[in-house]
Amino acid sequence: MNVLPWLLDWPPHPLSIVLFLLVTAFSVGTLVLFGGVVDDASTDEVTIDAVDVSVRLNDEVQYPDTENGSIQTCLASGTPGDSVSILGDVTVDIPHDFDTWPLVVDVRLAPIGETSTTSVDETGTQRVDVFWLVEDDETLSVGDTATLQVRVRADGETITDSRRELTVQNDTRTYDCDQSLAPPTGVVG
Repeated sequence: MNVLPWLLDWPPHPLSIVLFLLVTAFSVGTLVLFGGVVDDASTDEVTIDAVDVSVRLNDEVQYPDTENGSIQTCLASGTPGDSVSILGDVTVDIPHDFDTWPLVVDVRLAPIGETSTTSVDETGTQRVDVFWLVEDDETLSVGDTATLQVRVRADGETITDSRRELTVQNDTRTYDCDQSLAPPTGVVG
């Protein structure tokens, strides 16, 4: 819309003035009515956004082969023998106006009763690492379903919780060894 001809045609037509006032009122009303909704779209509750955790079991106990009298430097990867590993992370979203501290995230693997507890002291999206090794007590087998419970607490009260059913996966331990090192002198083997 070109305003210049309207400004030059003075005095304006009364219908033009009414139309201008209606468009202005409608625009201001729209800004007042919908302006706050766009600015504040966040929730005021703590939520568990994602749970990305795996449970792995290694029933076998194996060690790298060594030659008699040799020394090896080995880099191991995987779950140690006769152990269960629980690895991953949990993502928790804490609103910026949250004011009850300290906030605690509990991650518990129900069949074996192990719990990992982490304190969180910042707002926004927080990632809580889950990493622990447990000796295999023969409670779990590969292919079993294990319940992972995630609970967020403040002042001893549960704010939110979540449960996930995880399938126990088979894992092994591998070794990458370097046998090029000679035995130290003066050491009796």
